[in-house]
Amino acid sequence: MSLQKLDLHCEYRSDQTNTVTDFYVPCLSVSAEYWRAVGYFTSQGLALAAKGLAAFIQNGGKMRLVASPVLTEDDVLAIQQGYTAREEVVEKAIIRELDDDFTEIVKHRLNCLAWLIAEERLDIKIASPSELNLHNLGAIYHEKIGIFMDSEGNTVAFTGSQNETLRGLVANFESIDVYWAWDDPHKRVQRKIDNFQRLWNNLTPRLNVLDFPVAAKQKLLAYKSTSLPYLAPEALTDELSTNEPDSAYSHRRKVIDLPNDLKLRDYQRDAINAWFENECRGFLEMATGSGKTITALSALVRLAKERKRLFILIACPFKHLVEQWAKEANRFGFQSILAYQTQRTWVDQLNEALIDFNFGSLKFVCTITTHDTFISDAMQRMLTRLQGDAVLVADEVHHLGASKSRENLPNLFNQRLGLSATPNRWFDPEGTAALRAYFGETIYEFPLDRAIETRCLCPYSYHPHLVELTEEELDRYEKLTVKIGKLFARTDDDGERNKILEALLRQRADILNRAENKLPMLKQLVVDQAKSEPLHHSLFYCAPEQIDDVIPILGREVGLRVHRFTAEESTEERLSLLERFASRDLQGLVAMKCLDEGVDVPGTQSAFILASSSNPREFIQRRGRILRNAPGKSEAKIYDLIAVPSLDTNAIKSSPLFETERKILRRELRRFHEFSRTAKNQHRAVSEVWQLAKTYNLMSVLGDSDD
Repeated sequence: MSLQKLDLHCEYRSDQTNTVTDFYVPCLSVSAEYWRAVGYFTSQGLALAAKGLAAFIQNGGKMRLVASPVLTEDDVLAIQQGYTAREEVVEKAIIRELDDDFTEIVKHRLNCLAWLIAEERLDIKIASPSELNLHNLGAIYHEKIGIFMDSEGNTVAFTGSQNETLRGLVANFESIDVYWAWDDPHKRVQRKIDNFQRLWNNLTPRLNVLDFPVAAKQKLLAYKSTSLPYLAPEALTDELSTNEPDSAYSHRRKVIDLPNDLKLRDYQRDAINAWFENECRGFLEMATGSGKTITALSALVRLAKERKRLFILIACPFKHLVEQWAKEANRFGFQSILAYQTQRTWVDQLNEALIDFNFGSLKFVCTITTHDTFISDAMQRMLTRLQGDAVLVADEVHHLGASKSRENLPNLFNQRLGLSATPNRWFDPEGTAALRAYFGETIYEFPLDRAIETRCLCPYSYHPHLVELTEEELDRYEKLTVKIGKLFARTDDDGERNKILEALLRQRADILNRAENKLPMLKQLVVDQAKSEPLHHSLFYCAPEQIDDVIPILGREVGLRVHRFTAEESTEERLSLLERFASRDLQGLVAMKCLDEGVDVPGTQSAFILASSSNPREFIQRRGRILRNAPGKSEAKIYDLIAVPSLDTNAIKSSPLFETERKILRRELRRFHEFSRTAKNQHRAVSEVWQLAKTYNLMSVLGDSDD
């Protein structure tokens, strides 16, 4: 047989033909060489590129493949800014695509490719945008060319809309145009050959074509079996049956169930039962670190089993939380679409899954996204097409109470679950009311004292240290207070007034957070601590303006191995820092707010708080980060540097700024009370501030009567 003897059509279109069985398999079966350039390099694409390759392997065929890696925004920025070599970034992107659990049929297909590589009959190259084109984050190599050549010199070329993906080759409505060299007056086939050769030899402007990374090749070779493939993968199963169509999930379907190694705690089962008793709506108000993620995923397993068909959307405030949720969801059998990078990485996949779900061919869809993406126009438009049972899980749900977010909460989710240790929004009753109207009321609470009592979280000791404001700081605080008072007294509801007020409140809070005397106090505390035992696994929370002062004190002056952990570090760098922190390569992390929500640092032994807002959520989240259990960890320590107007009780009573000073201390003592009331050394901690609170008539803040 030769290509010239095949009954070929000039066009293959989904309404008339099956592109795989009618075109790919026949051509591959008689070809000596197969050149293919596609858009995305994905595990699904490799699997489908292997259709028909058993015969291709048997007749000694050779293959060339060019594809584009799926780069995240962090990948592109790493290349642009020179953090990481292009080759290293591309290698990691490819390995991500090959690092998965596959069904037997996909393993067989990858086995075909592995055999071709092992016998040096398959070469793969990777095409990505050149430096001149990298400034466009959406730029990719997206061309589709295919060329078959038989041993008699006959050539067939094709182009079209299909990627080498499960969806592109099976379920989408697609079309390709086909040309053959023996009847090609316009020389289209030769142009395709020339284009491919220029591509292969890295002579195409705006593209860099790299050799396939060695590590990625080894990853693919792991799928090679000991015997030569002789069956077409399609012979292993009737994969294209109407009951289980080839879909975006079919290569890695798992049973949705609780992990074998998971034993739910009593309070987690109680929380799940409470949600179901409330018709699957409401808040779980559970202490940070008490396992809200596990509780929610377990509830989703139960719901999926009851409903038999379910669309799941999990929304998180930050990108790193999307990854953490996806990792946990995988343990429960949920194969998730991650919608948090550029749209090109998830829109098509989610849209295709929605189509399958609406038609009933896909029973479960789980997508995990950020809050910003969830309320975006692209996601909202897509969700309007959803037909069927749907559940929304909102992690750190308080974020969705902001005005823009709450206006875009869709009504299509008949089940809703909000998760937060502190769902009420600080100084935002409207936002809190909107969230409770949408999700429902709190249906289960698991506060910190119960979490510590049940050893769900570790106990801790609390060490407050009072730091006096300087005269200059106190003077600036008073002047700002006067301005703030005048704005509060105005009755107009002017937007500009509110902006000015917010700015003044931030400036006033910064005076307390950045109190000059906190830095020498921090140095002394760390030196004293190091005398009893080497400091390790320590977090240092400070204001943005303090971080460049704190790091030299801890590093150069005290000799600790510390590193900043802020929004300026990339996701990849943050993960590396957390690994170094866990292994004690770093003794401490100096953070602003990046460790407040969702970052898992269970090994933390001690925390030093230089700056904190008056928002209870911030210090509650920070405490939760510190109290997670870890091997060898029996107790955590919290050192809190509290700014106070003065420590001289005689001067306090005669101060003309007494009321201003009283307001300062009241603000700081609220955090003190929250931290001290569940500490092991509660009474000792209270003794540190008792006299000061009494002098300012603030005993009620400590839980005692006011003088």
